[in-house]
Amino acid sequence: GVLKASSMFHGLGVEKGDRVCLFLPNCIEYVYSWFGLSLIGAISVPVNTAYKRDEMAYILNNAEAKGLVTDPTLADVAGAAADLAPSVTVRLLRGGEEANSGSWTDYGEAHAMAQPLETLPEISPYDISMLVYTSGTTGNPKGVQVTHQMYVAAGQGFAHWTQATPDDRFFTCLPYYHANVQYYSTMGALAAGATLVVVDRFSASRFWDQVREAQATVVNFIGMM
Repeated sequence: GVLKASSMFHGLGVEKGDRVCLFLPNCIEYVYSWFGLSLIGAISVPVNTAYKRDEMAYILNNAEAKGLVTDPTLADVAGAAADLAPSVTVRLLRGGEEANSGSWTDYGEAHAMAQPLETLPEISPYDISMLVYTSGTTGNPKGVQVTHQMYVAAGQGFAHWTQATPDDRFFTCLPYYHANVQYYSTMGALAAGATLVVVDRFSASRFWDQVREAQATVVNFIGMM
């Protein structure tokens, strides 16, 4: 899936250093996109799914994003924001009736048709993997450049702290646009060779049933939950 995603983005004109916004709920396409873009040296920009048009447009313009990946439930906001961002030339939609209509390309079809690239560009550990916009500052969010090396180190650290092994099962219900899921749940599971179970959102009433169903041994959450 990741290799096909890298080929898909490359075929759409995304090159090393280009930014692509991921405006998606938790889904496998998020992971395919993040790692697929990283493989070709492009940069993912996770965007809070609660954002409205102007907030989204600010991110697209500030990041000078070439591409945008979104979901049918968010397509109206994403499309309106992209219309305000001249840099956006690639618009991918994860299924839905709007896919392949007008300005959207169907992610599923494009991904299925892509053939893995024969060669990949040289990527340094110091290259940027993601541009993560902060919320905890005055004024507009600021993009934080997170390198490939930082993700690897965070994952190795989390696997070490939790003493995780390939027999462990990580569970998270935090959103992929938040660094916590990226650094700890995803990279931690990869570093440990463990299994990662992801659900789309936190539900207080379903939480422990979901943890039991996942047979989770490592659960990552924030204090407010």
